[in-house]
Amino acid sequence: MPRRKPPLFIDLDETLIYATDGAPPVLDAFKEAKRIGPYTALLRPEAPDLLATCRAGGREVFLFTSAFFNYALAASDAFSLGFSQNTIFSLGMIINCRAGLSPKSALIENKPPSAEPTQEKMRALGITPEQVWLIPSFEPPKFPSAKLFLLGLPHRLERLDCTPR
Repeated sequence: MPRRKPPLFIDLDETLIYATDGAPPVLDAFKEAKRIGPYTALLRPEAPDLLATCRAGGREVFLFTSAFFNYALAASDAFSLGFSQNTIFSLGMIINCRAGLSPKSALIENKPPSAEPTQEKMRALGITPEQVWLIPSFEPPKFPSAKLFLLGLPHRLERLDCTPR
């Protein structure tokens, strides 16, 4: 029987989308924006490719966000990210889940391992800083590209799959 691939956990805000409750800072970039509750949100251009690469080969991928559950579910639905109620871990779940939930997994996050929200997620998953894969933060004024991160992702996934159990 083939080994199951370790799951991936992906942050939402500034990783897959950018959201603001005020006027969008770069109006031209927000032509394709969606309303999610009181927020105006924009999808990272590389997000569909990022999610497709992560899910390739049947890998489980979870949204792991410090946002509230209903917001995360609405964002997934608005941008067709493919996350269901069973694949979203939100703020309350992060705080209340047992430590060491998935120690062989990796987290794709825009904040470094030293940031408190990332540390909370690391504790919940039971992972080390090496298992936190930093993606450029998707936020204005320039909305940095994740193309280089995406190019290196298959190699990272391969290394993760070869990690001893």
